[in-house]
Amino acid sequence: MSVDTAVMIAGAGPAGLLLAGDLAAAGVACSVVERRATESNLTRAFAVHARTLELLDARGLADELVATGSPVYSLRLFDRVRIDLSSLPTRFPFVLITPQYHTENLLEQRARRLGAELIRGATVVGVRQDVDGVDVDVTTEDGAVSTRRCAYLVGADGVHSTVRRALGVAFPGHSAVQSVMLADVRLRTAPPEVLLVDAVAAGFAFIVPFGDGWYRVVAWDRRRQLPDDAPVELEEVREITRLALGTDFGMYDARWLSRFHSDERQIDRHRVGRVFLAGDAAHVH
Repeated sequence: MSVDTAVMIAGAGPAGLLLAGDLAAAGVACSVVERRATESNLTRAFAVHARTLELLDARGLADELVATGSPVYSLRLFDRVRIDLSSLPTRFPFVLITPQYHTENLLEQRARRLGAELIRGATVVGVRQDVDGVDVDVTTEDGAVSTRRCAYLVGADGVHSTVRRALGVAFPGHSAVQSVMLADVRLRTAPPEVLLVDAVAAGFAFIVPFGDGWYRVVAWDRRRQLPDDAPVELEEVREITRLALGTDFGMYDARWLSRFHSDERQIDRHRVGRVFLAGDAAHVH
């Protein structure tokens, strides 16, 4: 039976897009399906470490990514510990603070330029494989379902991976912290450091800039442990931030508020037949 593409990748996050670009660069036909119809300005990840920048540098992308963010050469953690990164034996002796969507944009541009296909607004809903290939059921925003056949499938479709569930691969681990609040806000007073984090007995707060006047606040209040779907009020975030950092920097105009739990999980095998798992579909922390 013929295939529509040699490799199909579920998920256009950093792992899926990096792989798509590498495959295309090697002359391997590949398609990426992504449930998000458009790019998002919301992100949970901000920090890009030296080793990641080295990997991006090998693909000619590091300098362009560095230009989108702010390098942090020294980290002050919990008001007592300072970590000096400037002596690391690398061209990138820092943590780069930049929203994940900048990383994704660069990786997507590279993948497309090299010939990878990106299909947005499409979600993998079913997976079947035989000795010759993999059939992947994909639904689009209008509800239509089609089946695409590939020689290999890579599930890079996140922590709630449909591909992983279809394979029956266990995802053992535990929740490390519950009821973490996220808020994208404006601040009337800029923090004194690019990356600001501190903790008290009641919880912690973490502030990092998007670079366009918006800030991400990550906060956790030990006294208020609620389920993920419980609404977040900006005053909750303000209160624990004031306790942890001494001020809330006049935060206002929240454009996004959310609550989540942080897991530590890892699969015990990355391949089942012609299907592979990568990124958050394979491990989270």
